[in-house]
Amino acid sequence: MSASGLKNLTIEHLRGSVSPFGLPFEKGKKLTVVYGENGTGKSTICDAFDFLGKGKVGSLENRGLGRLNKYWPSVGKKPNNVSVTLETFDDASWRASIVRSDVVVNPVATRPRVEVLRRSQILSLVEAKPADRYAAISRFIDVSGVETSEATLRGLIRDLKQNREVAVARVQENQDAIRQFWESAGEVGSDPLAWAEAESKRDPDASDAEVTALATLQAAYSKLLDYPPRLNAAAQSVVAAKSSAAAAQQKTQECIQTIATDAGEVVGVLEAARNYLHENPSPAACPLCESAEKIQGLGERISQRLALFAALQSAQAQVRTTTNGVQHFELQLEMLREEATKHSAAFEKVRATFSWPGDCPMPTTPAPQDIGALESWLTASAHLPSEWKKAETARQDKKQFIAALKRALKTYTENVQAQKDLDVLLPRLTRALEIVEEERRRFSDDILAKIAAEVGRIYELVHPGEGLNKISLELDPNKRASLEIGASFCSETGAPPQAYFSDSHLDTLGLCVFLALGALDGPENTILVLDDVLASVDEPHVERLIEMLYAEAIKFRHCLITTHYRPWKQKLRWGWLKNGQCQFIELSKWTNTHGMTLIRSIPDVERLRHLLAETPPDPQLVCAKAGVILEAALDFLSLLYECSVPRRAGGLHTLGDLLPSIDKKLRNALQVEVRVVDASGMSSYQTKSLGPILDELIRIAQARNVFGCHFNALSFELLDSDALAFGHNVLELIEAITDPEAGWPKNDKSGKYWANSGETRRLHPLQRPK
Repeated sequence: MSASGLKNLTIEHLRGSVSPFGLPFEKGKKLTVVYGENGTGKSTICDAFDFLGKGKVGSLENRGLGRLNKYWPSVGKKPNNVSVTLETFDDASWRASIVRSDVVVNPVATRPRVEVLRRSQILSLVEAKPADRYAAISRFIDVSGVETSEATLRGLIRDLKQNREVAVARVQENQDAIRQFWESAGEVGSDPLAWAEAESKRDPDASDAEVTALATLQAAYSKLLDYPPRLNAAAQSVVAAKSSAAAAQQKTQECIQTIATDAGEVVGVLEAARNYLHENPSPAACPLCESAEKIQGLGERISQRLALFAALQSAQAQVRTTTNGVQHFELQLEMLREEATKHSAAFEKVRATFSWPGDCPMPTTPAPQDIGALESWLTASAHLPSEWKKAETARQDKKQFIAALKRALKTYTENVQAQKDLDVLLPRLTRALEIVEEERRRFSDDILAKIAAEVGRIYELVHPGEGLNKISLELDPNKRASLEIGASFCSETGAPPQAYFSDSHLDTLGLCVFLALGALDGPENTILVLDDVLASVDEPHVERLIEMLYAEAIKFRHCLITTHYRPWKQKLRWGWLKNGQCQFIELSKWTNTHGMTLIRSIPDVERLRHLLAETPPDPQLVCAKAGVILEAALDFLSLLYECSVPRRAGGLHTLGDLLPSIDKKLRNALQVEVRVVDASGMSSYQTKSLGPILDELIRIAQARNVFGCHFNALSFELLDSDALAFGHNVLELIEAITDPEAGWPKNDKSGKYWANSGETRRLHPLQRPK
């Protein structure tokens, strides 16, 4: 949805606005031309839009001033005095002010979009370096995201190519490894890979039962190996214990024989008596004979006699110890024999529970139950454990071989598949990259071609038939972010325009490029400001340029043009354009007291209508304004119908020159069809003759002899009643000829009449009667 039209711009203390300045806009007119001599404040108006839309004052840039914001306020004013307010016809408004050196706009969310082109910038795009030229339009062909994706895809292809090279190398390594396996296995068959496929299908756990049985067999055999030395040691311990017991017994007998034959029994009695006396130290009589004689000192005497039997006691204790030792070693020997018998039976059980293959030899005889034969049996089978270990190792090696072969074959298969996948994927990715690059280039080229075509179309509107409208914008394929601009010149295409075009043509081209770019970026919401960019355009191109600007301005929210070119003033003031009216505003001389002021902003026709509607009307003001309008109308008619007027220095004509040039034949033939729309929306034409109006104006001029007067002298020659009648007739004439919105009838394409834009006015005849 397009934004509402502009209503009023208020500038306070920004640059040339010494006092608050208001610039009103006419409703329904999207093109505003601000005319003023040098130093009247035109650039301040442009700066105000720049300040509001972009937070800067562009007219001060690139002038070597350093920090610019200190020059923004008017002389003698502070930054907080500066403000710019823009109002629209839908009652929206924005206000920009300076807060702590920054431009703050309220409300900022809907801040107007503004594009300003100044005279100093008009050739910036045409004459810029290719890289700077690309930067100026990069936002319209921004494909950075696509370029990032391209770089990612390009990197992926590079990485995958490296991966493929690695995969090829790994496949070769895997083939070499499988060949080594094949050679170590005896080169079975002629194809290592076929052999590996067959081998890898074997069950690696098939020999687990044999390995377990061999481990159990070896463990059982190992247990038997321990028994011969242990049995021999136990038997020797029994023999030694028996020898020690016999020696102790012999010594005891020798001690007894030395002391007495009944010494043994006596020692026992004495020890029992000592123990008794220990518990009953003061007995009344002897516990053996019940005699009270010699009871005194009995305990001492018993101890003395026992001391005499100490050697005997020691020998008796040794006998007891050695006897116990013999029993202990004999028991150990018996238990060891039982364990050996048990383990011998266990070995035979393991041997009998498995069907042993040929590479697992067994003892020729069963393990002996007679432990005495165990040692000779073990000696006879001593070579077997190494055979069993070899068989176990062979089976374990086979299992590991198959597992390693399987892994090698799996890795080979995976790498071959990865290589095949990459062989399929890489061409597709490469083609995808080519497509993306082609599409990116096509997209950029299409946008550039569209811009170039639009530039050429606009340029042709100003310079029709000159053959200079074949504009080209091309990206340099050998450079990144580089844009070349070309044009047609004397059958040469792609020639740099700055090398062949005149300054006027270059200015027009720069303006066309600016308009074409602006139209691509939301023009319906953009305020376009052209600051004095039309100075180099010559008179023959003025009307076409304004017509072009009017036609292009319709695309934008609003277009404001400033100019100091005096020949434009009359054309713009009266809207002598085929496409219709634009708003014309004229600035007066700037003063340091009042700053910027308007000479006029309300159209002269509207001003005349207001003067006639005043109560009471001022005849002098009415007559002066009517004279201005009548001269313009007569000048238009005399030019349109090629009427004869005296040649004068400066080209200024009085009413005495212009009124008689519209002769009686032409006056009688002049009539206008005015289109009117009724309440139901239906349109029709009403015909109005201009002859009676012109006749009345001639009568007034003849009666008061004002043929020689210029418009500014009419008010001093006419009576009040004639002055007011003069004003009403002029208003009736101008309203019949022109439409305030659609302009003057200057289009003769119908071949029957002159029409304005939209044909709200049809002026007859097409040619002056002979």
